[in-house]
Amino acid sequence: MAILSNEQVERLYDKNAGIYDRLVSGFRWAGLGRWRRDLVNRLELKAGDHVIDLCAVTGANLAFLLERVGPSGKVTLVDLSQGMLDQARRRAKRLRASNVEFVQSDVAAFRFPSETSAVISTFRLEMPPDYAAIIERASAALPTGGRMALLGLKHPERWPRWLIEIGIFATKPFGVSREYEEFRPWLPARRELNELHFREFLAGCAYEFVGAKS
Repeated sequence: MAILSNEQVERLYDKNAGIYDRLVSGFRWAGLGRWRRDLVNRLELKAGDHVIDLCAVTGANLAFLLERVGPSGKVTLVDLSQGMLDQARRRAKRLRASNVEFVQSDVAAFRFPSETSAVISTFRLEMPPDYAAIIERASAALPTGGRMALLGLKHPERWPRWLIEIGIFATKPFGVSREYEEFRPWLPARRELNELHFREFLAGCAYEFVGAKS
């Protein structure tokens, strides 16, 4: 499988929208909910802030983000897949949240609002080939001191090849293939922002990054 085009990504994620949360259930057993909450906490959001969630899929970060920005704040979810955003709308309705905006867009073309306070992206910014330009534009939209938080999968350099092949097979429903091995979003994020936090975990197949604009 080669690097997917926007059209292929949109079709794949529209197709899997209804079962996406079940597909990631294995990650929840590993602590996914805790990782998301901890990452949101590292953004140090305040009541009234406007946070942008890039590649938001079904809005799994939404409850944590709303808890921090409060009813006076705003959360904007951006995703290429309308099917995923439909699932996110259902989540917002269950949370009785009226301060959520849903934007169907290629994240590379998304225009960040002037009142952007923070940016977060979890488990999808490793896929757009132009991730470096996306991070550059997101960083430029932040105010001084504004933070960006990234969480995702990475190539586990210390794993044996056979185990990597199993990992690729297990994540195939998300469009993952060997062609994404060299994608490292935290590197352009380090160039654009002051690194506050970075760690690799799950034996090197996952990472999280938090940086602030100077």
